[in-house]
Amino acid sequence: MKDLLLFRHAKAKPALPGQDDRDRRLGGRGREAALAMSMWMRDAGWRPGLVLFSTAVRTRQTAAMALMVLPADRLAGEDGLYLADARALRARVAAIDPAVDAAMIVGHNPGLEDLARSLVPAGPRGEASIEPRMATGAVAWFRSPSSDWRGFFAAGTGLVAAMAPEDLGQPRGR
Repeated sequence: MKDLLLFRHAKAKPALPGQDDRDRRLGGRGREAALAMSMWMRDAGWRPGLVLFSTAVRTRQTAAMALMVLPADRLAGEDGLYLADARALRARVAAIDPAVDAAMIVGHNPGLEDLARSLVPAGPRGEASIEPRMATGAVAWFRSPSSDWRGFFAAGTGLVAAMAPEDLGQPRGR
């Protein structure tokens, strides 16, 4: 069995004139939300074996907040996760070491939300029964009966939980 948690970076400050998007930092609200979400993950029983994160400053900071609460066996910042689309994220998940049972990706929209929505089982009329909305700081936790990551998507996934900072009483961020 494999668990995958998608964690969208928390609320970042707007870019300063001339500032590269990758250099945007978390704001105070973002730091608070990242910590609150990390405590929720811990309390829900999430234990990451591997944390992958985009090398953008806001995702590195979000991952650092999570690691204060959720120690991981391994972590890696990867340039390829910066604004990665759902297809690229699927490929990265499939390449995770099979010895890892629980992985987290800290990344960006629209890729994370597109991937999350593609993993939710369709309802009776073909519509998604639940559509995880990946607002800043939101998480979507999926489980697959697969014994390795290459088969994670083919074996079928179930949504274990979806949570956003505002669900925990954190101020809403855009």
